[in-house]
Order: sequence, then structure tokens, then C-alpha cells
Amino acid sequence: MLTKGTGPMTGVDLAIEVHQNKYLADGDTAMHAVLTVTARGSSTTPAPGAAEVLLLDCSSSMRHPPTKVKEAKRAAAAAIRVLPDGTLFAVVRGAEDASMIYPEDPSLAVASDATRQAAQRAVARVSIYGGTAMGTWLTLTRGLFAPHPGTVRHAILLTDGKNESETRRDLLAALDACEGEFVCDARGIGEDWSPDELTEIVKLLRGEADSVVEEDRLAEDFRRLVRQALTKVLPELRLRIGTTRDAVLRFVKQVRPNEYDLTDRLRGADDERVLSLGSWSDDESRHYHLCFDLIPGAVPSYDADRQVAWVEIEGTDVEAVVLARWTQDRAQSTLIDPFVERYLEQAALSVAIAEGGEAFADGDLTGAERAWGRAVKLAAEQGNEGILSRLERLVEVLDAAGGKVRLRLDAKRSAVMSVLLAPVSQMGGTSRRSAEPQVSEPPRSCPRCMARNRPEARHCSGCAAPMSGETM
Repeated sequence: MLTKGTGPMTGVDLAIEVHQNKYLADGDTAMHAVLTVTARGSSTTPAPGAAEVLLLDCSSSMRHPPTKVKEAKRAAAAAIRVLPDGTLFAVVRGAEDASMIYPEDPSLAVASDATRQAAQRAVARVSIYGGTAMGTWLTLTRGLFAPHPGTVRHAILLTDGKNESETRRDLLAALDACEGEFVCDARGIGEDWSPDELTEIVKLLRGEADSVVEEDRLAEDFRRLVRQALTKVLPELRLRIGTTRDAVLRFVKQVRPNEYDLTDRLRGADDERVLSLGSWSDDESRHYHLCFDLIPGAVPSYDADRQVAWVEIEGTDVEAVVLARWTQDRAQSTLIDPFVERYLEQAALSVAIAEGGEAFADGDLTGAERAWGRAVKLAAEQGNEGILSRLERLVEVLDAAGGKVRLRLDAKRSAVMSVLLAPVSQMGGTSRRSAEPQVSEPPRSCPRCMARNRPEARHCSGCAAPMSGETM
């Protein structure tokens, strides 16, 4: 089901497409749907102003080894050089507090030959000392962006350490205040930073996180992130999700291009929630996986579609509905939409990667090898070459199809974090399995949550657990 409409800026068309199988068997209690949200513009789409802030970790730990601060400064200079004339920008020094590297006063400079050169000189002579309090860096950045609400606002945060100079509550409070104000991409350099902290930052600020495995490639990464941000033409889109009296929204996850569970970022009443989607370019699509629990006692509707929920892009006429219809036709109820199938499989891959990381952190090398072997098997089945290449930094693949691997004992922590932060869907291929229904057997119940699934399902549509009963 595809709906189109006018976006909040002239020249940008927005669309929502709902992918689902609306047919349910008696006793089914969950409805999955994948939304494709698309923005399409043209060469004449007016570009709003752009504002860019670089947040550089200048704490004492950046001195060791000295290549970290050297590459950080080189990357910041590279990012500054690609800023077009007229772009608003600043560089922030991050330590146990935040201060300005350029310009000297807390404001945004206007990019020109003179200001770009001055900013690069300021970055080159910045001093390295102090602790780490990333919430203060983000709070200063929010203040820099505040006078420019009509611009597309983007930040890049680079750190090598844990957030030890403020409490987690302080960091989360800063992130809550910054959510919807700007988009932030984050990078961890070295071996001592926390992937959980960077994941939380980019989840709330709708960016992407990654590990710097090869430090000499950081400058090119910064250039790419700045150029990517400069393609944005919509400062923010907001998705409104409403449910009928027959359903409750269980979760909403962004599943492409980056994977985040955004359920706790919903705002509003239980039957009508709003979610910030961040800034968008004029040629971009993102996918969101929604799951609705059907309220027990709802009378099945065999002869007509029943509306479970509706979604709309706030401030536009773009909206779509999620439907349900009960059936006693096993072929209809066990057919799974290819989009939903893909992201259920993707969820299983994410779980396997995360479990390997947890085992590795606990010193359980056998458990890490087993979990990452399962991840290799799933990535091979899904045609996900990007994830496979990252996993190969951690394991020697003996048999991808069988999930047989041997842990590399010399694997660096930065390589482990590179896998844990990998954007699974962005790097994915397409599922190699058919979405055609298999009706020779009755539906099967999940061994973990007892949800009903199609007979050939490998992973539960409710909790993503293996239908074989294997522990995830």
C-alpha cells in the first residue's frame, strides 16, 4: 500500500509504503508491518542553509598513542576544507567540559577561504588535557545550533574514551534535550571507548556510529560524513503513529539504513505517538519495522479488513493504514511479506553479533566463537558481504554455510567494536530464501514466546528466537 503527498518544503515529495501480510489465523495476536518512508526531490529543490559542528575529544588519553590526536586533527582539517562557502560551522574542544576551538566565541562561523584556514590553524594548535564528559560537548553544540532553526544541523563526535567525568544520568539528560535539534554521527578511536555510549548518542540523535579500525582512513571518513550531511534538504521529519481500540503498538525500530530500537523515543498518548526521524536528503528512503499486539477479545473479522493502525508524516497529507483480516485459509495466514521476512532475519543476525560481543567481553572465547559462527552463517544466507568482511577480522571462516569458524586470538578490540556497531541493514543483501508459503504442515509455535509462525519459519516473528529451540 503506497501513499504519496506533499512535503513541508517546496520541491520535495514524500511517500509512505506499508509492507505487511494482513491475513491472520485464529489465535494470532501480533501484526508486523514495515514502512518505507521516501523523500524525492529534483534538481530544482531549494537547499536550506547547512550548519556543521565538529566535536573533538581533547582529553589526556588522546596522547597515547600520539597517532590518535594526529589523525583526529588531520580529519578535522579535512572536514573543514570540504565545507562550501556560506556553510555555518564550528569546532568544539571536548574534555571534562566543552569549549570553543573555532571560532573563539560560542557561535557559528561562516565558511570562506579565510575562516576555513583560520579554523585549520586553530585545530592544529589545540591542547590535549582533561577528562571526558560528552554531555557537555553536546549541550554546547545544541546552543551553537539554537539561533539557526531553519538550517540542516549536523555534528560529528570523535572520542577515544568512556564518559567518566559526568554521570550517565547527565549524559542522557543532555541527549534528551538535544533530540530533534540536530543529527550527530559518532566515531570511537583507540581501544578504550564504550560502544554502548556511542550507540546511545547516535540512537537519540539519529546518526551512525562506527569504530576507527584504520586511523589513517579517518580523514576520508570525516569528509564523507560532511558531504553526506550537505545533501540534506529537510531539517526534520516526524512520524505520527495512531492505533485503534483493537491494537497496542509493541515496538518501532528503524531497520534501514541503520538499526535502532526507537520504541522509548515515542512521545504522546498511548493511542497516538510521535517519533522524530531526523533530517533527510531529497533522494532517500528508510525502513521502519512496527509490531502491533492485538487486544485479546477482539472479534475476528473474516469478511472485511479491519484497521489496526494509521501512520502519517506530521504536517503533510501523507498517511497510510495497517490492516488485519482473519482467515481460515492456511496459505494466506502463513505467507510472510518479503520485507518483514528480511528484517526478522536481520534481527536474528544482530542478536548473534551482540551475543558474540558479550561473550568476548566476558572472556568466554568459546561462546564468542559459537555466536560469531552463527552470525557468519546468517550473514552468508542473507548475502550480507559487508558484515561478513567485518566478522572476518575476528574469525577465520572455515565453512560459512555451516557456521564453522575459528576465533582470531589477535583480534583487536577496535575490530570487535567495528562489528558491534556495524549498520547491519545498510550492508545487507537480500534474503536468499523464498517468501512463498509452505502449507504441507500446520503453523508452529515458538519454543520461547509461543507465538504462531509459518511451518518453515527459521526465526520467530514475535521475538526473533530460532524456531529450532537453539538458544540465542
